[in-house]
Amino acid sequence: MWELVTQLQRNMRFFWPRAASRVYDEARMLSDHRFARRRTQLVGRRPRSTYAISARGRRRLDRWLATPPKGTALECEPLLRVFLGKLGTPAQIGIALDQVRADAEAILKVGRVVADEYLEGRAPFQDHVEVRAFVFDFLSNHAMMLLAWADRTQATVDAWEHQSARAQNKAALDRIRGVLARYPSG
Repeated sequence: MWELVTQLQRNMRFFWPRAASRVYDEARMLSDHRFARRRTQLVGRRPRSTYAISARGRRRLDRWLATPPKGTALECEPLLRVFLGKLGTPAQIGIALDQVRADAEAILKVGRVVADEYLEGRAPFQDHVEVRAFVFDFLSNHAMMLLAWADRTQATVDAWEHQSARAQNKAALDRIRGVLARYPSG
């Protein structure tokens, strides 16, 4: 259980945020429904529970994995603040962009540690490296995209001070055209 909570706090929080306390509740619920087996032993004077998937849990997991996943969802308060940025100030947009940068740096900081662990063969769940590499790729590229986007956006907002409303509007439409030109065909 500790390994799962550690993975949630370290890696999975970037794409599946859950409170650690809820993980323990979920593990107990899975055990109560016989989807997992709980074994409790004393470590010193403290009881420690470990969980393992049961045959029934494995069957349920197999069925769930065979279903189509829900669509990707994005919740990003800094982006919401940029979206509403014309109702505030350029400085407030800058604060939102600073948070985007901090979020990206947090992902990259963890990524550096995780990458070293996998490359040295000592990562938790090392035997899952084939799929964990995909998640590493996704999160790393996501973080680098966030940094590049925040820098481009900040440069544009900084330029507003010396631009007319008409020039700002033209630059915005040029940005949309430029992004659209990079869309895949189809």
